[in-house]
Amino acid sequence: MKRTSITMLILLALAGSGLSAERSEAKQRHLLIAFTWSTANIGDIAITPGLLSLIHEVRPNMPAVVFTSREADSDNYRMLRDYLPRYLPGCKTIGYPFKLTPAAGTAWRAFHERWGASQLRGFENGTLSARIAARIADDILNRLPKEILEELQQTNPEAARAFTDAGFVLMTSGTTLNFGRMGVRNLRGFTLRYAMPMLIARAHGIPYGVSAQSFDALDWPASLIFRPLFQDARFVYARDPDSLEYLRQNNLLCPRSGWRPDTTFFFSGFDDAWADEFMKKHGLEKGRFITVTIRRPDQRGPLAGTISAERGEANIARIRKFIEDWVNRTGQPVVLAPEVNSEVEKMHTDIYLKLSSSARKKCVQMEKFWTTEQAYSLYQRAQIVVSMEMHSIIMALSLGTPVLMPQFSENGRKVWMLEELGLRDWIFDIDDPDCSAPLLEAALRIQKDPSAAQQRVRSRLPHIRQLGISVINQVEMAWRK
Repeated sequence: MKRTSITMLILLALAGSGLSAERSEAKQRHLLIAFTWSTANIGDIAITPGLLSLIHEVRPNMPAVVFTSREADSDNYRMLRDYLPRYLPGCKTIGYPFKLTPAAGTAWRAFHERWGASQLRGFENGTLSARIAARIADDILNRLPKEILEELQQTNPEAARAFTDAGFVLMTSGTTLNFGRMGVRNLRGFTLRYAMPMLIARAHGIPYGVSAQSFDALDWPASLIFRPLFQDARFVYARDPDSLEYLRQNNLLCPRSGWRPDTTFFFSGFDDAWADEFMKKHGLEKGRFITVTIRRPDQRGPLAGTISAERGEANIARIRKFIEDWVNRTGQPVVLAPEVNSEVEKMHTDIYLKLSSSARKKCVQMEKFWTTEQAYSLYQRAQIVVSMEMHSIIMALSLGTPVLMPQFSENGRKVWMLEELGLRDWIFDIDDPDCSAPLLEAALRIQKDPSAAQQRVRSRLPHIRQLGISVINQVEMAWRK
């Protein structure tokens, strides 16, 4: 038989089995990941690389495109463009593409003109007629996303293709799907800014899901948007059990809901050379020092201005007392470890300079903000990570390092992921005037038997990994052909 005839028979067989051009095209689809978050927080930086590391390990051939929360002409975007492929070779990035202002975006301008400034203000304030609010929510769910994608096809074809060629759209870990948290009701600049990829996916029949978010508030009328958005998702996973209960109480659960770990758990980057040099310079020994991370109430974000200066100072004073007591009881060093770049100076002025001279001799400061990889290498060598910030807690746990978390309620539901891991006794209320004493007692118990505390953490890691892999498996099962 001639070669051309054989070729034709193969092509006909492939067509009959459904393995023709349609299947070939399906192989070219990618996972669309939204979003990368802050570039000024070692924990937020780790979220997307953690997901990419997990994909690279278990599904190395899965193509991925990442929407960043930064515009394409920004320095932060250029950093992410070069940084993220380190954790999944071939990964592509796209700058934040949505123009959600009447001046910049024709789709948003048309939406704004349909409803008017007064009614949109009433929607955002929760003072609008329930009937009109329902119609605006329907527009946001079913009309606005289609118009935005049509606009992207004209103005930003690359971003448009990120959707039209997507096999699945995945919202990464964070606390970004909120409306009303700490009184912040910013529909355009926050809620829709981050929910838009899922709104577009839903409106166009692209499978999508939410993995490991904390939900602190989804107030009415935003709940009119999120209820169908979640109901139609392939899954909506929270990273803490309290967020699941909040969704249940508000009838916002997805048919497939549950707990899944923040993808920071799967970050795989280290800078051991830096850590070795840092420890040598400051006379630190592996397993014989702790780190302390604070959170100031005036830090940028949704908590800014919500806690009085007096209360914030009282909380920081309790951290100073813990450090003083730790040094007096153990003589072991304390590394002042900032999670956010703005905390470098705060650690110096609010902690270091206000300690006794004897405690200062045992404290190590950061001269400048460090990288996520440097933090991982140092946390791996620490005996305990004591942090008011959740992501340093997650980073340490992923390395098998014991943690203690003095936290305040406004910090959000995310703290309760420690409860899910059976580590409830490592959570402390920093607003309790006597917080320093039980915090010190817990630290001393870990110091007395560090191996037992490390084993307690490490015993949780296989289950965390299994749950992380299950998300990738479910993405594949729902993949658009």
